[in-house]
Amino acid sequence: MRNIYSAVCRVCGLSLLLAMTPGCEAIQEAWEEAMDPDTEITDNPNSTEYKRKYVVHINSIVKHHSRAGELEKEIPTLNGGTVWINTNQLFSSKHIKNAKAVARPGNPNLFDLQFEVDRFGRLQWQLLAGDHVSEQVALVVDGVYFASFYPELVKDDASAWVTLRVGLNAVTARGIARNAKNNYINLNPDVSHWL
Repeated sequence: MRNIYSAVCRVCGLSLLLAMTPGCEAIQEAWEEAMDPDTEITDNPNSTEYKRKYVVHINSIVKHHSRAGELEKEIPTLNGGTVWINTNQLFSSKHIKNAKAVARPGNPNLFDLQFEVDRFGRLQWQLLAGDHVSEQVALVVDGVYFASFYPELVKDDASAWVTLRVGLNAVTARGIARNAKNNYINLNPDVSHWL
């Protein structure tokens, strides 16, 4: 009964917001999430029922897919096309402790990302940036290709933050930033929860 009441309140509240601010991407996203029956069963990232959203993977792009092997697959893009990637992930949400969406100077409609990475993620990023210094990699979010970018080496050895110059829309960039911590917790369960 509590879940039904909560769902009705969310729908009514979001309906009122939609009526007051038509065309707003963030409100539209909230509406779609509220109406989606598969949306987050629980807000507790330690729960087995937690539904991950905006999960990030970085993969190599396969240029000659006509000879694609078992580790290569075709994934959808936002514009209805497809791109081929190597399914061996170079980096993922498993090592992103926190994220920020950063508006591009001079173009506030495009956002780049900054990730705070854990120790292992920092090592992975250094390998990724070193190996792909002149080769673009794919930013994949929830199994969909969003952008290609050149990974940048971290100049400050003490910094735990890396930057992705990807030029995303506001809804996607903010969704990644908003869900990064919970995805990290869910992908790296505390040892005390195993018992």
